[in-house]
Amino acid sequence: MPQDKHADKFEALDISHTTPLRTAVWYVRRGLRDLLKGRDVMNVEQGKERGIKVRHVYRRIDDFMVAFFPQLAKTTSKSVALKRLRDMIGELGYEIVDADENKPWGGFYRLDNAQAGRFINEFFPGLSLKDARLGKGDVELSPKFLLVSPGQRLSWQLHHRRAERWRFLTKGAYYKSATDDQGQRIEAEAGTVVQFATGERHRLCAFDDECYTLVAEIWQHTDPVQPSDESDIIRLSDDYQR
Repeated sequence: MPQDKHADKFEALDISHTTPLRTAVWYVRRGLRDLLKGRDVMNVEQGKERGIKVRHVYRRIDDFMVAFFPQLAKTTSKSVALKRLRDMIGELGYEIVDADENKPWGGFYRLDNAQAGRFINEFFPGLSLKDARLGKGDVELSPKFLLVSPGQRLSWQLHHRRAERWRFLTKGAYYKSATDDQGQRIEAEAGTVVQFATGERHRLCAFDDECYTLVAEIWQHTDPVQPSDESDIIRLSDDYQR
């Protein structure tokens, strides 16, 4: 598979709107798929490729529901959006080593550091491992996905033991500054890549009140003795009073 195809799958992940009926169908298909060890009995195309496990987010039925039951449309719940994202991560064979689905702004999934090279190849095409490590051979890399719920944003923050590189997989927004002055909100289209230096202030935001924002992130650990973790967050301002 070409290196950018997996990123394309995430950019195509449909988590914008759903319906109660569509959500129920998705849960039934997901349950049947797991019960039958990956075989999707509701996928009309699978019969052409017997024996191949199907693990993906289902859209054929979703499109049908949107067309015939538009009056039921409402914003996808965070729990469903996160389950769909977790399914997509599993489909691509990434191992989740840390997760928090209860963040007030959304949730995250951090992946095995051993998969950083593959993650960079697929989600940051053209970026070498040397550049990802900021030119330092001893910099550890941690891949991660962030999902920001509609209308939400992370804290205005900085880190002492890591730099960060983001790729927006859906449209979103952010703030970036070398000082405590937050400055102007910057909108980002899908495909936008942003690098933040250690200590640089930043804030990730949903694009608007209707859309989820999905970001692929690389933690670039700048302290080889004490790698960064979730405690390495200095919040300068926070909507949730943390």
